[in-house]
Amino acid sequence: MAGTAALVQTRNAVVEAAHEARVGWNRRATAAVVVLALAALVPALPLDVSLDGLAADLYLGAAAVGLGMIVGLGGMPSLGHGAFVAIGAFGTALLSDRLDWPTEAALVGGVVVAAIAGAAVGTVAGFLRPALVAVVSWLIAWLVFLGLAAFPSVSGGSQGLILEEGTVVGLRLSATLHYELGVALAALALLVFVVLSRSPAGVALAAARQNRAAAEGLGAPVARLRAAVFALGAGIGGLAGGLAVYLAGVADAAAYGPLLSAKLFIAVVLGGAVAPAGGLVGVAVLAALSRLVELGGLDSVQAARVEALLVAVIVLAALGTIERGLLPSLTDWRRRRRGGEPREVAAARHEPPIVDAPASVRGRGLTKRFGSVTALEDVDLDIQAATVHALIGPNGSGKTTALAVLAGAVAPDAGTVAMSGHEPGVVRTLQATAVFPELTALENALVGARPGLGHRVARAVLATPKARADARAARAGAQSALDVVGLGAAADVRAHELPGSAQRRLMIASALATRPRVLLLDEPTAGAGYSEVDLLADLIRDLRSSGLTIVLVEHNLRLVRRVADRITVLEAGRVIADGTIDEVVENEAVLKAYLGGPRN
Repeated sequence: MAGTAALVQTRNAVVEAAHEARVGWNRRATAAVVVLALAALVPALPLDVSLDGLAADLYLGAAAVGLGMIVGLGGMPSLGHGAFVAIGAFGTALLSDRLDWPTEAALVGGVVVAAIAGAAVGTVAGFLRPALVAVVSWLIAWLVFLGLAAFPSVSGGSQGLILEEGTVVGLRLSATLHYELGVALAALALLVFVVLSRSPAGVALAAARQNRAAAEGLGAPVARLRAAVFALGAGIGGLAGGLAVYLAGVADAAAYGPLLSAKLFIAVVLGGAVAPAGGLVGVAVLAALSRLVELGGLDSVQAARVEALLVAVIVLAALGTIERGLLPSLTDWRRRRRGGEPREVAAARHEPPIVDAPASVRGRGLTKRFGSVTALEDVDLDIQAATVHALIGPNGSGKTTALAVLAGAVAPDAGTVAMSGHEPGVVRTLQATAVFPELTALENALVGARPGLGHRVARAVLATPKARADARAARAGAQSALDVVGLGAAADVRAHELPGSAQRRLMIASALATRPRVLLLDEPTAGAGYSEVDLLADLIRDLRSSGLTIVLVEHNLRLVRRVADRITVLEAGRVIADGTIDEVVENEAVLKAYLGGPRN
Protein backbone atom coordinates (compact mmCIF):
# COMPACT_ATOMS: atom_id res chain seq x y z
CA MET A 1 0.00 0.00 0.00
CA ALA A 2 2.80 2.38 0.91
CA GLY A 3 4.50 1.70 -2.44
CA THR A 4 1.29 2.33 -4.34
CA ALA A 5 0.71 5.59 -2.47
CA ALA A 6 4.25 6.72 -3.27
CA LEU A 7 3.75 5.94 -6.97
CA VAL A 8 0.47 7.86 -7.03
CA GLN A 9 2.10 10.82 -5.27
CA THR A 10 5.01 10.77 -7.74
CA ARG A 11 2.62 10.57 -10.70
CA ASN A 12 0.58 13.50 -9.39
CA ALA A 13 3.75 15.55 -8.87
CA VAL A 14 4.92 14.85 -12.44
CA VAL A 15 1.51 15.71 -13.90
CA GLU A 16 1.40 18.91 -11.86
CA ALA A 17 4.89 19.90 -12.95
CA ALA A 18 4.02 19.23 -16.59
CA HIS A 19 0.89 21.37 -16.29
CA GLU A 20 2.86 24.25 -14.74
CA ALA A 21 5.44 23.96 -17.52
CA ARG A 22 2.70 24.17 -20.17
CA VAL A 23 1.14 27.20 -18.48
CA GLY A 24 4.48 29.00 -18.25
CA TRP A 25 5.57 28.13 -21.79
CA ASN A 26 5.98 31.04 -24.19
CA ARG A 27 7.59 31.97 -27.49
CA ARG A 28 10.94 32.61 -25.83
CA ALA A 29 10.97 29.08 -24.45
CA THR A 30 10.13 27.69 -27.89
CA ALA A 31 12.88 29.75 -29.50
CA ALA A 32 15.40 28.58 -26.88
CA VAL A 33 14.53 24.92 -27.46
CA VAL A 34 14.81 25.35 -31.23
CA VAL A 35 18.21 27.05 -30.93
CA LEU A 36 19.55 24.36 -28.60
CA ALA A 37 18.23 21.59 -30.84
CA LEU A 38 19.93 23.15 -33.89
CA ALA A 39 23.13 23.57 -31.90
CA ALA A 40 23.09 19.90 -30.93
CA LEU A 41 22.86 18.96 -34.64
CA VAL A 42 26.01 20.86 -35.63
CA PRO A 43 28.31 17.77 -35.60
CA ALA A 44 26.01 16.07 -38.12
CA LEU A 45 26.15 19.00 -40.55
CA PRO A 46 28.79 19.34 -43.31
CA LEU A 47 30.47 22.34 -41.66
CA ASP A 48 34.17 23.09 -41.48
CA VAL A 49 34.30 23.85 -37.77
CA SER A 50 36.50 22.77 -34.89
CA LEU A 51 34.35 20.88 -32.42
CA ASP A 52 37.13 21.13 -29.84
CA GLY A 53 37.07 24.93 -30.08
CA LEU A 54 33.28 25.11 -29.97
CA ALA A 55 33.19 22.78 -26.95
CA ALA A 56 35.72 24.97 -25.12
CA ASP A 57 33.60 28.05 -25.89
CA LEU A 58 30.46 26.31 -24.64
CA TYR A 59 32.14 25.30 -21.38
CA LEU A 60 33.32 28.89 -20.94
CA GLY A 61 29.82 30.14 -21.78
CA ALA A 62 28.26 27.86 -19.15
CA ALA A 63 30.72 29.21 -16.58
CA ALA A 64 29.70 32.74 -17.62
CA VAL A 65 26.02 31.87 -17.09
CA GLY A 66 26.97 30.73 -13.56
CA LEU A 67 28.71 34.06 -13.02
CA GLY A 68 25.61 35.81 -14.37
CA MET A 69 23.60 34.30 -11.51
CA ILE A 70 26.05 35.80 -9.02
CA VAL A 71 26.18 39.21 -10.70
CA GLY A 72 22.72 39.55 -12.24
CA LEU A 73 20.61 37.84 -9.60
CA GLY A 74 22.82 38.13 -6.53
CA GLY A 75 23.95 41.69 -7.23
CA MET A 76 27.56 40.78 -6.40
CA PRO A 77 30.12 41.93 -9.03
CA SER A 78 32.50 38.99 -8.69
CA LEU A 79 35.81 39.50 -10.48
CA GLY A 80 37.18 36.14 -9.37
CA HIS A 81 34.97 33.57 -11.07
CA GLY A 82 37.94 32.08 -12.86
CA ALA A 83 39.17 30.92 -9.46
CA PHE A 84 36.18 28.57 -9.12
CA VAL A 85 36.71 27.29 -12.66
CA ALA A 86 40.32 26.57 -11.66
CA ILE A 87 39.27 24.87 -8.42
CA GLY A 88 36.85 22.64 -10.32
CA ALA A 89 39.49 21.90 -12.97
CA PHE A 90 42.29 20.98 -10.58
CA GLY A 91 39.96 19.23 -8.16
CA THR A 92 38.77 17.02 -11.02
CA ALA A 93 42.31 16.50 -12.33
CA LEU A 94 43.73 15.55 -8.92
CA LEU A 95 40.94 13.10 -8.20
CA SER A 96 41.33 11.54 -11.64
CA ASP A 97 45.14 11.55 -11.91
CA ARG A 98 46.26 10.98 -8.32
CA LEU A 99 43.39 8.94 -6.89
CA ASP A 100 42.31 7.25 -10.12
CA TRP A 101 38.67 8.15 -9.64
CA PRO A 102 36.32 7.46 -12.57
CA THR A 103 35.47 10.47 -14.73
CA GLU A 104 31.95 10.97 -13.37
CA ALA A 105 33.08 10.80 -9.73
CA ALA A 106 36.03 13.12 -10.36
CA LEU A 107 33.73 15.69 -12.01
CA VAL A 108 31.29 15.53 -9.08
CA GLY A 109 34.18 15.93 -6.64
CA GLY A 110 35.46 19.00 -8.49
CA VAL A 111 31.98 20.54 -8.49
CA VAL A 112 31.57 19.96 -4.75
CA VAL A 113 34.94 21.54 -3.93
CA ALA A 114 34.19 24.55 -6.16
CA ALA A 115 30.71 24.97 -4.65
CA ILE A 116 32.09 24.82 -1.10
CA ALA A 117 34.67 27.46 -1.99
CA GLY A 118 31.91 29.56 -3.55
CA ALA A 119 29.74 29.22 -0.46
CA ALA A 120 32.63 30.36 1.74
CA VAL A 121 33.31 33.42 -0.42
CA GLY A 122 29.59 34.13 -0.79
CA THR A 123 29.07 34.02 2.97
CA VAL A 124 31.52 36.90 3.30
CA ALA A 125 30.42 38.70 0.11
CA GLY A 126 26.77 38.61 1.19
CA PHE A 127 27.53 41.21 3.87
CA LEU A 128 29.78 43.46 1.76
CA ARG A 129 29.10 46.44 -0.46
CA PRO A 130 29.41 45.73 -4.21
CA ALA A 131 32.72 47.58 -4.53
CA LEU A 132 34.26 45.46 -1.77
CA VAL A 133 32.90 42.27 -3.35
CA ALA A 134 34.73 43.19 -6.56
CA VAL A 135 37.99 43.81 -4.68
CA VAL A 136 37.78 40.68 -2.53
CA SER A 137 36.87 38.40 -5.44
CA TRP A 138 39.68 39.83 -7.58
CA LEU A 139 42.15 39.10 -4.78
CA ILE A 140 40.82 35.54 -4.59
CA ALA A 141 41.47 35.10 -8.31
CA TRP A 142 45.09 36.08 -7.71
CA LEU A 143 45.43 33.94 -4.59
CA VAL A 144 44.25 30.80 -6.41
CA PHE A 145 46.52 31.53 -9.37
CA LEU A 146 49.57 32.22 -7.18
CA GLY A 147 48.73 29.26 -4.93
CA LEU A 148 48.77 26.87 -7.89
CA ALA A 149 52.11 28.30 -9.01
CA ALA A 150 53.55 28.05 -5.48
CA PHE A 151 52.66 24.37 -5.05
CA PRO A 152 53.81 22.43 -8.11
CA SER A 153 53.06 19.19 -6.29
CA VAL A 154 49.40 20.13 -6.60
CA SER A 155 49.38 21.88 -9.97
CA GLY A 156 51.99 19.73 -11.72
CA GLY A 157 54.35 22.65 -12.19
CA SER A 158 55.13 23.90 -15.68
CA GLN A 159 53.93 20.64 -17.25
CA GLY A 160 50.59 20.62 -15.45
CA LEU A 161 48.59 17.50 -14.65
CA ILE A 162 48.23 15.19 -17.63
CA LEU A 163 44.89 13.38 -17.85
CA GLU A 164 44.01 10.27 -19.77
CA GLU A 165 40.99 10.45 -22.01
CA GLY A 166 37.90 10.12 -19.82
CA THR A 167 34.66 8.27 -20.31
CA VAL A 168 31.13 9.23 -19.35
CA VAL A 169 28.55 6.47 -18.91
CA GLY A 170 30.87 4.23 -20.86
CA LEU A 171 31.29 6.62 -23.80
CA ARG A 172 34.72 7.92 -24.79
CA LEU A 173 35.05 11.68 -24.37
CA SER A 174 35.65 12.48 -28.02
CA ALA A 175 35.50 15.97 -29.50
CA THR A 176 31.93 15.30 -30.61
CA LEU A 177 30.84 14.14 -27.16
CA HIS A 178 32.57 17.12 -25.55
CA TYR A 179 30.63 19.40 -27.89
CA GLU A 180 27.32 17.75 -27.03
CA LEU A 181 28.18 17.93 -23.31
CA GLY A 182 28.96 21.63 -23.80
CA VAL A 183 25.52 22.20 -25.33
CA ALA A 184 23.90 20.21 -22.51
CA LEU A 185 25.81 22.08 -19.79
CA ALA A 186 24.96 25.47 -21.32
CA ALA A 187 21.29 24.44 -21.55
CA LEU A 188 21.31 23.21 -17.95
CA ALA A 189 22.90 26.43 -16.71
CA LEU A 190 20.32 28.51 -18.59
CA LEU A 191 17.46 26.41 -17.22
CA VAL A 192 18.75 26.78 -13.65
CA PHE A 193 19.07 30.56 -14.11
CA VAL A 194 15.50 30.85 -15.47
CA VAL A 195 13.94 28.60 -12.80
CA LEU A 196 15.77 30.40 -10.00
CA SER A 197 14.95 33.89 -11.32
CA ARG A 198 11.21 33.09 -11.35
CA SER A 199 11.15 31.57 -7.87
CA PRO A 200 10.49 33.57 -4.66
CA ALA A 201 14.20 33.19 -3.85
CA GLY A 202 15.21 34.65 -7.21
CA VAL A 203 12.74 37.53 -6.91
CA ALA A 204 14.11 38.33 -3.45
CA LEU A 205 17.66 38.32 -4.83
CA ALA A 206 16.66 40.64 -7.68
CA ALA A 207 14.94 42.95 -5.21
CA ALA A 208 18.03 43.06 -2.98
CA ARG A 209 20.16 43.93 -6.00
CA GLN A 210 18.00 47.01 -6.58
CA ASN A 211 17.39 48.03 -2.96
CA ARG A 212 18.89 45.85 -0.26
CA ALA A 213 17.50 47.85 2.66
CA ALA A 214 13.94 47.58 1.36
CA ALA A 215 14.30 43.84 0.66
CA GLU A 216 15.65 43.16 4.13
CA GLY A 217 12.92 45.33 5.60
CA LEU A 218 10.41 42.90 4.05
CA GLY A 219 12.21 39.97 5.69
CA ALA A 220 14.23 38.66 2.74
CA PRO A 221 17.29 36.73 4.06
CA VAL A 222 19.62 38.52 1.67
CA ALA A 223 22.96 37.33 3.07
CA ARG A 224 21.90 33.67 3.10
CA LEU A 225 20.45 33.86 -0.40
CA ARG A 226 23.59 35.50 -1.77
CA ALA A 227 25.82 32.84 -0.21
CA ALA A 228 23.66 30.13 -1.79
CA VAL A 229 23.65 31.67 -5.27
CA PHE A 230 27.41 32.22 -5.05
CA ALA A 231 27.84 28.51 -4.29
CA LEU A 232 25.54 27.60 -7.18
CA GLY A 233 27.37 29.79 -9.69
CA ALA A 234 30.74 28.51 -8.45
CA GLY A 235 29.58 24.91 -8.78
CA ILE A 236 28.56 25.47 -12.42
CA GLY A 237 31.93 27.12 -13.06
CA GLY A 238 33.67 24.16 -11.39
CA LEU A 239 31.83 21.66 -13.61
CA ALA A 240 32.77 23.67 -16.71
CA GLY A 241 36.39 23.68 -15.54
CA GLY A 242 36.40 19.94 -14.91
CA LEU A 243 35.02 19.12 -18.35
CA ALA A 244 37.42 21.58 -19.99
CA VAL A 245 40.35 19.77 -18.36
CA TYR A 246 39.32 16.49 -19.97
CA LEU A 247 38.89 18.32 -23.27
CA ALA A 248 42.41 19.81 -23.10
CA GLY A 249 43.96 16.65 -21.66
CA VAL A 250 45.95 18.71 -19.19
CA ALA A 251 45.35 20.97 -16.18
CA ASP A 252 47.72 23.88 -16.74
CA ALA A 253 47.84 26.54 -14.01
CA ALA A 254 48.84 29.18 -16.58
CA ALA A 255 45.39 28.88 -18.18
CA TYR A 256 43.60 29.96 -15.00
CA GLY A 257 45.12 33.35 -14.27
CA PRO A 258 43.14 36.46 -13.27
CA LEU A 259 42.64 37.29 -16.96
CA LEU A 260 40.21 34.37 -17.18
CA SER A 261 38.13 35.98 -14.44
CA ALA A 262 38.28 39.30 -16.27
CA LYS A 263 37.19 37.65 -19.53
CA LEU A 264 34.21 35.98 -17.85
CA PHE A 265 33.14 39.23 -16.18
CA ILE A 266 33.45 41.15 -19.46
CA ALA A 267 31.32 38.51 -21.18
CA VAL A 268 28.59 38.80 -18.54
CA VAL A 269 28.55 42.60 -18.62
CA LEU A 270 28.61 42.67 -22.42
CA GLY A 271 25.76 40.20 -22.86
CA GLY A 272 23.75 41.52 -19.90
CA ALA A 273 24.07 40.26 -16.34
CA VAL A 274 20.33 40.13 -15.64
CA ALA A 275 19.58 38.07 -18.76
CA PRO A 276 19.95 34.27 -18.36
CA ALA A 277 21.69 33.99 -21.75
CA GLY A 278 23.73 37.16 -21.24
CA GLY A 279 26.96 35.40 -20.31
CA LEU A 280 26.59 32.93 -23.17
CA VAL A 281 26.03 35.74 -25.69
CA GLY A 282 28.99 37.66 -24.28
CA VAL A 283 31.29 34.64 -24.66
CA ALA A 284 30.01 34.17 -28.23
CA VAL A 285 30.91 37.79 -29.06
CA LEU A 286 34.40 37.40 -27.58
CA ALA A 287 34.89 34.08 -29.39
CA ALA A 288 33.84 35.69 -32.68
CA LEU A 289 36.41 38.45 -32.14
CA SER A 290 39.08 35.84 -31.49
CA ARG A 291 38.21 33.96 -34.68
CA LEU A 292 38.27 37.24 -36.61
CA VAL A 293 41.77 37.99 -35.38
CA GLU A 294 42.91 34.47 -36.31
CA LEU A 295 41.78 35.10 -39.88
CA GLY A 296 44.18 38.02 -40.03
CA GLY A 297 47.14 35.65 -40.13
CA LEU A 298 49.03 37.37 -37.31
CA ASP A 299 51.53 35.54 -35.14
CA SER A 300 50.37 34.53 -31.66
CA VAL A 301 51.81 37.54 -29.83
CA GLN A 302 50.39 40.06 -32.30
CA ALA A 303 47.06 38.24 -32.39
CA ALA A 304 46.76 38.36 -28.60
CA ARG A 305 47.45 42.10 -28.56
CA VAL A 306 45.00 42.84 -31.38
CA GLU A 307 42.33 40.68 -29.75
CA ALA A 308 42.74 42.49 -26.41
CA LEU A 309 42.55 45.84 -28.19
CA LEU A 310 39.39 44.86 -30.10
CA VAL A 311 37.74 43.54 -26.96
CA ALA A 312 38.50 46.76 -25.06
CA VAL A 313 37.21 48.99 -27.88
CA ILE A 314 34.00 46.99 -28.40
CA VAL A 315 33.24 46.70 -24.70
CA LEU A 316 33.74 50.44 -24.17
CA ALA A 317 31.60 51.27 -27.20
CA ALA A 318 28.90 48.82 -26.15
CA LEU A 319 28.74 50.00 -22.56
CA GLY A 320 28.63 53.60 -23.71
CA THR A 321 25.50 52.96 -25.75
CA ILE A 322 23.84 49.95 -24.09
CA GLU A 323 24.43 50.36 -20.40
CA ARG A 324 22.69 47.15 -19.29
CA GLY A 325 24.23 44.82 -21.89
CA LEU A 326 23.07 43.48 -25.24
CA LEU A 327 20.07 41.34 -24.29
CA PRO A 328 18.52 43.59 -21.58
CA SER A 329 18.96 46.65 -23.79
CA LEU A 330 17.15 44.85 -26.60
CA THR A 331 14.32 44.01 -24.21
CA ASP A 332 14.18 47.64 -23.00
CA TRP A 333 14.03 48.88 -26.60
CA ARG A 334 11.11 46.57 -27.39
CA ARG A 335 9.30 47.71 -24.25
CA ARG A 336 9.80 51.38 -25.14
CA ARG A 337 8.28 50.74 -28.53
CA ARG A 338 5.15 49.43 -26.80
CA GLY A 339 5.06 52.56 -24.65
CA GLY A 340 6.74 53.09 -21.29
CA GLU A 341 4.86 56.04 -19.83
CA PRO A 342 3.56 55.72 -16.25
CA ARG A 343 0.30 53.77 -16.32
CA GLU A 344 -2.80 54.75 -14.45
CA VAL A 345 -4.35 51.83 -12.60
CA ALA A 346 -7.81 51.17 -11.30
CA ALA A 347 -8.28 51.79 -7.59
CA ALA A 348 -10.84 49.04 -6.88
CA ARG A 349 -9.85 47.41 -3.57
CA HIS A 350 -10.63 44.14 -1.85
CA GLU A 351 -11.23 43.67 1.86
CA PRO A 352 -8.05 42.75 3.75
CA PRO A 353 -7.85 39.34 5.46
CA ILE A 354 -8.62 39.22 9.17
CA VAL A 355 -5.60 39.23 11.49
CA ASP A 356 -5.94 36.19 13.75
CA ALA A 357 -4.08 37.60 16.75
CA PRO A 358 -3.98 41.42 16.88
CA ALA A 359 -0.84 42.60 18.65
CA SER A 360 -0.02 45.47 20.96
CA VAL A 361 3.45 47.01 21.20
CA ARG A 362 5.09 48.53 24.24
CA GLY A 363 8.28 50.59 24.28
CA ARG A 364 9.95 51.68 27.48
CA GLY A 365 12.83 54.12 27.92
CA LEU A 366 13.83 54.04 24.26
CA THR A 367 17.06 55.95 23.74
CA LYS A 368 19.16 56.13 20.60
CA ARG A 369 22.19 58.29 19.87
CA PHE A 370 24.12 58.73 16.64
CA GLY A 371 27.43 60.17 17.74
CA SER A 372 26.71 63.44 19.53
CA VAL A 373 23.12 63.58 18.22
CA THR A 374 20.37 62.17 20.42
CA ALA A 375 17.63 60.90 18.13
CA LEU A 376 15.49 59.42 20.93
CA GLU A 377 15.68 60.06 24.65
CA ASP A 378 13.75 58.00 27.19
CA VAL A 379 10.71 57.54 24.95
CA ASP A 380 7.74 55.48 26.19
CA LEU A 381 5.18 54.18 23.69
CA ASP A 382 1.98 52.22 24.34
CA ILE A 383 0.43 51.06 21.07
CA GLN A 384 -2.85 49.23 21.50
CA ALA A 385 -3.83 46.26 19.34
CA ALA A 386 -5.89 46.91 16.18
CA THR A 387 -5.50 50.69 16.40
CA VAL A 388 -3.77 53.40 14.39
CA HIS A 389 -1.14 55.15 16.51
CA ALA A 390 0.38 58.22 14.83
CA LEU A 391 3.84 59.63 15.54
CA ILE A 392 4.06 63.28 14.55
CA GLY A 393 6.49 66.09 15.11
CA PRO A 394 8.79 68.53 13.30
CA ASN A 395 11.54 67.31 10.99
CA GLY A 396 14.36 65.74 12.96
CA SER A 397 12.16 64.98 15.95
CA GLY A 398 13.02 61.24 15.94
CA LYS A 399 9.91 59.76 14.33
CA THR A 400 11.67 57.62 11.72
CA THR A 401 14.24 56.48 14.27
CA ALA A 402 11.40 55.41 16.55
CA LEU A 403 9.94 53.32 13.71
CA ALA A 404 13.32 51.74 13.03
CA VAL A 405 13.68 50.80 16.69
CA LEU A 406 10.17 49.33 16.82
CA ALA A 407 10.90 47.32 13.67
CA GLY A 408 14.14 45.97 15.11
CA ALA A 409 16.15 47.50 12.27
CA VAL A 410 18.04 49.71 14.75
CA ALA A 411 19.03 48.57 18.22
CA PRO A 412 18.33 51.15 20.95
CA ASP A 413 21.16 52.25 23.21
CA ALA A 414 18.77 51.82 26.11
CA GLY A 415 15.20 50.68 26.61
CA THR A 416 13.09 47.73 25.50
CA VAL A 417 10.41 46.89 22.93
CA ALA A 418 7.87 44.15 23.60
CA MET A 419 5.02 42.84 21.47
CA SER A 420 2.11 40.77 22.73
CA GLY A 421 1.92 37.16 21.57
CA HIS A 422 4.71 34.79 20.63
CA GLU A 423 4.81 35.09 16.84
CA PRO A 424 6.85 37.92 15.27
CA GLY A 425 5.07 40.10 12.77
CA VAL A 426 6.37 43.65 12.49
CA VAL A 427 7.11 45.11 9.07
CA ARG A 428 8.04 48.65 8.08
CA THR A 429 7.79 50.68 4.88
CA LEU A 430 10.63 53.11 4.21
CA GLN A 431 10.33 56.88 4.22
CA ALA A 432 11.39 57.29 0.59
CA THR A 433 9.57 55.52 -2.21
CA ALA A 434 11.41 52.19 -2.18
CA VAL A 435 9.89 49.93 -4.81
CA PHE A 436 11.99 47.57 -6.91
CA PRO A 437 11.72 49.32 -10.28
CA GLU A 438 12.77 46.46 -12.57
CA LEU A 439 10.27 44.04 -11.00
CA THR A 440 6.56 43.86 -11.75
CA ALA A 441 4.03 44.88 -9.12
CA LEU A 442 3.36 41.20 -8.39
CA GLU A 443 7.08 40.49 -7.98
CA ASN A 444 7.42 43.49 -5.65
CA ALA A 445 4.72 42.04 -3.43
CA LEU A 446 6.24 38.56 -3.81
CA VAL A 447 9.37 39.76 -2.00
CA GLY A 448 7.26 39.98 1.15
CA ALA A 449 5.34 36.73 0.64
CA ARG A 450 7.44 33.96 2.18
CA PRO A 451 5.43 30.82 2.98
CA GLY A 452 7.37 27.88 4.37
CA LEU A 453 10.79 27.48 2.79
CA GLY A 454 10.05 29.58 -0.28
CA HIS A 455 13.43 31.28 -0.06
CA ARG A 456 15.53 28.10 -0.22
CA VAL A 457 17.69 28.28 -3.35
CA ALA A 458 18.26 24.51 -3.59
CA ARG A 459 14.53 23.76 -3.46
CA ALA A 460 13.85 26.43 -6.06
CA VAL A 461 16.48 25.10 -8.48
CA LEU A 462 15.32 21.50 -8.11
CA ALA A 463 11.67 22.63 -8.47
CA THR A 464 10.55 20.14 -5.83
CA PRO A 465 6.81 19.72 -5.17
CA LYS A 466 7.33 21.60 -1.89
CA ALA A 467 9.08 24.46 -3.67
CA ARG A 468 6.35 24.70 -6.33
CA ALA A 469 3.63 24.64 -3.67
CA ASP A 470 5.44 27.39 -1.76
CA ALA A 471 5.79 29.44 -4.94
CA ARG A 472 2.08 29.12 -5.75
CA ALA A 473 1.14 30.12 -2.20
CA ALA A 474 3.55 33.06 -2.33
CA ARG A 475 2.11 34.33 -5.61
CA ALA A 476 -1.43 33.96 -4.30
CA GLY A 477 -0.50 35.94 -1.19
CA ALA A 478 1.22 38.61 -3.27
CA GLN A 479 -1.80 38.94 -5.59
CA SER A 480 -4.11 39.20 -2.58
CA ALA A 481 -1.98 42.02 -1.15
CA LEU A 482 -2.17 43.89 -4.48
CA ASP A 483 -5.94 43.48 -4.49
CA VAL A 484 -6.16 44.97 -0.99
CA VAL A 485 -4.39 48.18 -2.03
CA GLY A 486 -6.19 48.47 -5.37
CA LEU A 487 -3.34 47.36 -7.62
CA GLY A 488 -4.63 43.93 -8.58
CA ALA A 489 -5.02 44.95 -12.21
CA ALA A 490 -1.39 46.15 -12.33
CA ALA A 491 0.18 42.82 -11.34
CA ASP A 492 2.20 42.55 -14.57
CA VAL A 493 3.18 46.23 -14.75
CA ARG A 494 6.78 47.04 -13.87
CA ALA A 495 7.05 49.23 -10.79
CA HIS A 496 8.83 52.08 -12.56
CA GLU A 497 5.91 52.34 -14.99
CA LEU A 498 3.46 53.09 -12.16
CA PRO A 499 2.76 56.67 -11.04
CA GLY A 500 4.33 57.77 -7.76
CA SER A 501 1.13 57.43 -5.72
CA ALA A 502 0.64 53.86 -6.92
CA GLN A 503 4.25 53.08 -6.04
CA ARG A 504 3.57 54.15 -2.45
CA ARG A 505 0.60 51.77 -2.32
CA LEU A 506 2.79 49.08 -3.83
CA MET A 507 5.16 49.46 -0.88
CA ILE A 508 2.23 48.88 1.45
CA ALA A 509 1.19 45.82 -0.58
CA SER A 510 4.70 44.36 -0.25
CA ALA A 511 4.51 44.88 3.50
CA LEU A 512 1.03 43.33 3.70
CA ALA A 513 2.24 40.26 1.81
CA THR A 514 4.39 39.37 4.84
CA ARG A 515 1.11 38.87 6.79
CA PRO A 516 2.18 41.22 9.60
CA ARG A 517 0.38 41.85 12.87
CA VAL A 518 1.98 45.29 13.21
CA LEU A 519 2.49 47.60 10.21
CA LEU A 520 4.82 50.60 10.48
CA LEU A 521 4.11 53.25 7.84
CA ASP A 522 6.64 56.03 7.28
CA GLU A 523 4.98 58.99 5.51
CA PRO A 524 2.80 57.03 3.06
CA THR A 525 1.31 60.24 1.59
CA ALA A 526 4.65 61.70 0.48
CA GLY A 527 3.98 63.19 -2.94
CA ALA A 528 0.33 62.09 -2.90
CA GLY A 529 -2.50 64.18 -4.31
CA TYR A 530 -5.78 65.03 -2.58
CA SER A 531 -7.67 62.01 -3.92
CA GLU A 532 -4.78 59.67 -3.12
CA VAL A 533 -4.82 60.81 0.52
CA ASP A 534 -8.51 59.90 0.68
CA LEU A 535 -7.79 56.48 -0.80
CA LEU A 536 -4.97 55.88 1.69
CA ALA A 537 -7.21 56.95 4.56
CA ASP A 538 -9.85 54.43 3.53
CA LEU A 539 -7.19 51.74 3.13
CA ILE A 540 -5.68 52.38 6.57
CA ARG A 541 -9.10 52.29 8.21
CA ASP A 542 -9.90 48.99 6.50
CA LEU A 543 -6.59 47.52 7.66
CA ARG A 544 -7.30 48.61 11.21
CA SER A 545 -10.75 47.03 11.03
CA SER A 546 -9.12 43.75 9.97
CA GLY A 547 -7.20 43.66 13.25
CA LEU A 548 -3.91 45.10 12.02
CA THR A 549 -2.03 47.38 14.40
CA ILE A 550 -0.63 50.40 12.57
CA VAL A 551 2.03 52.88 13.64
CA LEU A 552 1.90 55.89 11.31
CA VAL A 553 4.58 58.54 10.87
CA GLU A 554 3.02 61.34 8.88
CA HIS A 555 3.29 65.07 8.21
CA ASN A 556 -0.11 65.25 6.56
CA LEU A 557 -2.29 66.13 9.56
CA ARG A 558 -5.41 65.77 7.42
CA LEU A 559 -4.70 62.06 7.12
CA VAL A 560 -3.76 61.83 10.80
CA ARG A 561 -7.06 63.41 11.84
CA ARG A 562 -9.00 60.92 9.73
CA VAL A 563 -7.34 57.69 10.84
CA ALA A 564 -5.44 58.04 14.12
CA ASP A 565 -6.90 56.63 17.33
CA ARG A 566 -4.03 58.01 19.37
CA ILE A 567 -1.15 60.39 18.69
CA THR A 568 2.32 60.74 20.17
CA VAL A 569 4.13 64.01 19.45
CA LEU A 570 7.93 64.03 19.42
CA GLU A 571 10.32 66.97 19.50
CA ALA A 572 14.10 66.64 19.59
CA GLY A 573 13.77 62.96 20.46
CA ARG A 574 11.42 63.48 23.43
CA VAL A 575 7.70 62.90 23.89
CA ILE A 576 6.00 66.24 24.41
CA ALA A 577 2.38 65.06 24.12
CA ASP A 578 0.34 61.87 23.91
CA GLY A 579 -3.40 61.44 23.52
CA THR A 580 -6.31 61.73 21.12
CA ILE A 581 -6.31 64.21 18.27
CA ASP A 582 -8.47 66.65 20.23
CA GLU A 583 -6.20 66.46 23.26
CA VAL A 584 -3.04 66.92 21.25
CA VAL A 585 -4.14 69.90 19.13
CA GLU A 586 -4.86 71.92 22.28
CA ASN A 587 -1.55 71.08 23.94
CA GLU A 588 0.58 74.21 24.32
CA ALA A 589 3.85 72.30 23.89
CA VAL A 590 2.60 70.95 20.57
CA LEU A 591 1.48 74.38 19.39
CA LYS A 592 4.85 75.78 20.29
CA ALA A 593 6.70 73.01 18.45
CA TYR A 594 4.64 73.48 15.29
CA LEU A 595 3.67 77.13 15.35
CA GLY A 596 6.16 78.75 17.69
CA GLY A 597 3.60 79.43 20.42
CA PRO A 598 -0.06 79.07 21.51
CA ARG A 599 -2.85 80.29 19.26
CA ASN A 600 -4.60 83.57 20.20
